[in-house]
Amino acid sequence: MGQLVNSLIGFDEPNHFNYISIKINYIMAINTLSQSLSRKGANFVNNLLNQEVIITEKLDTYRIQFEKNKDEITFYKKDNTPISIIERTLNDLWETALVELPVLLENIKLPERIRFGLYFCPIERPLRIPYTNLPKYILTDMTRRENNKIVESYDYDEVKQWSGLLCMGRPPVLFKGYLNEVQKKVLLDYDTKQYDGKEMTFSKMIEKVLGASYSKENVIEGIIIQGKNDLTQIISYEFELLDEAYQKINSSRDFYDITLTSLNNFMNNYKMPVLEADSRDEMYLEIICDIFNKYCETNDMNESVEPKYLTPKQFGYQGKLNQKYITNEITRQWLKKAPIYEALFKVFLSSFRKYKKPYGLLNESLCKNFNTYVYLVNSYADKFNDGQTKIEQEILEQRSENIVVNTLKRRKMTDIDNMRVIASIQKAFQPETSKVVKGKKKCVVYLTSFVPFSNSQMENVRKLNQMWQCPVILASVKKEFKVEGKNFHLADETVRAEMRTLADNNIELIPAYIMLDSWNLVEIFEFCRPNYEPIAIITDVGKRSELSLQLFFEEEVMDGRINVEPEFNIGEIENEDRLISYRAIEDANSHVFREFTPQPIWNLYDSIITEYKNWSGMILLNKKE
Repeated sequence: MGQLVNSLIGFDEPNHFNYISIKINYIMAINTLSQSLSRKGANFVNNLLNQEVIITEKLDTYRIQFEKNKDEITFYKKDNTPISIIERTLNDLWETALVELPVLLENIKLPERIRFGLYFCPIERPLRIPYTNLPKYILTDMTRRENNKIVESYDYDEVKQWSGLLCMGRPPVLFKGYLNEVQKKVLLDYDTKQYDGKEMTFSKMIEKVLGASYSKENVIEGIIIQGKNDLTQIISYEFELLDEAYQKINSSRDFYDITLTSLNNFMNNYKMPVLEADSRDEMYLEIICDIFNKYCETNDMNESVEPKYLTPKQFGYQGKLNQKYITNEITRQWLKKAPIYEALFKVFLSSFRKYKKPYGLLNESLCKNFNTYVYLVNSYADKFNDGQTKIEQEILEQRSENIVVNTLKRRKMTDIDNMRVIASIQKAFQPETSKVVKGKKKCVVYLTSFVPFSNSQMENVRKLNQMWQCPVILASVKKEFKVEGKNFHLADETVRAEMRTLADNNIELIPAYIMLDSWNLVEIFEFCRPNYEPIAIITDVGKRSELSLQLFFEEEVMDGRINVEPEFNIGEIENEDRLISYRAIEDANSHVFREFTPQPIWNLYDSIITEYKNWSGMILLNKKE
């Protein structure tokens, strides 16, 4: 790696720092020096401070990364996830860098697949500390990654040379080399609260002990000490007090929680519209605009409320809303009315991205209900995937050569040998099997749950039929073989009734159905043959492994006892309407039930609701009352 800069820009051979690469850590979870002393012992601390180290200043600002891939530059957040349109809309601070950097880098011959990490300081006070002397961009690190994991890092000298080439600030290194005894004692005394020069700020102390601070501010966050393989940090007293005050200011989230509660109630009657977009992120943004518009139309907002109560910085709401990607004109009109609408839109835009956990005023029941809509919104947006739906993409991935068997062949030999021992014993006591007679017509078996059968499952059936050009046989496992626990399962008679009515109304598509005694691959083939020959078995997500092991055992260990087709596969598909259709049963909401289930099973609604009430104890409670 050390030759890369030289080969591109003609620098002399740099003096490498004994293969120690600069690694700026941006997570507060690094042990402080005093924590390292108490948790890892004096020997660890002595070994770290006695070796060659790099000491860098921690800067209280933003982090951004970029990487060139072919002719495109991709930008990443500090958690190594790409910066999406949604991120850019939530926070206008990204926009400056994402527009400006490609122009600055246009004439630079960047190496491909090398991740450049930057401190990004777009304003004077990015977070807590105001900076007056920092450059806008500070190059901190350069890494090569595979599968988003660092496999190689540049050393400090090379990063410093690249910072000059890119016209960016150099890495915030304060010291490189071996600490003397005075330096080690002062740093250790400071972090263990035994420093006698307390009238001196941390910044002044660093200038005195290490020569100078990087930012030259009166208050600095702290320093990171990096040895060959270990990191530790020291946080300044001044920053600790500043951060404590920062966290206390307007830290109440009551208004935020009340808003989410109101949004949750609104979503109970929300109808997903038919929308158009060119990508997944654009579709998500369109959905949020529609929710926001209808919410504002039906709820009276107090326009005098301070936006900071909805989007406090402590919750990660930095910067202003970036309206560049908001094309919905009605949304734009609402955003112009008062600042509180901008804050409200940011809450909506961020809240539907991830599942909520109980906290504050958000209890478990409310979170469970709200997460149903999180799932619904994201499932709708996920239909955009390079021109394919999520279902189509998953099916295509399963249609190559027998992926399941080939994958299981890579299991440990001890596992395979154990299976072969069991197989040899079984063969010794089993009569010789006759030649396997395969089915006449090809089919796909869809082994799924029926609580109840949803519209997305019906869509899955159609997609399976289209992809394999053959009919689909519905299958489910009998109730007594399912894991009971806290889960509700319909009676076998009701499931069979769902299958029957679906098959009767889709004779060409669904010619047959089966209730299995257990998760048994042999039983599936015995039912299908001799009329049908399964070329794929598709299950719900997370339920493929049991059948995969059986397939490996039967075909690889027992020498092809089932004798499946060469192209046979076992795959899994998401039931995207599972949560919302199940919610309709919980709430006894016939309108939602009809919206998210196929028409043939609507006449089973009363039976399904009665079963659920019996299972949950609701009928028993009503009788007692």
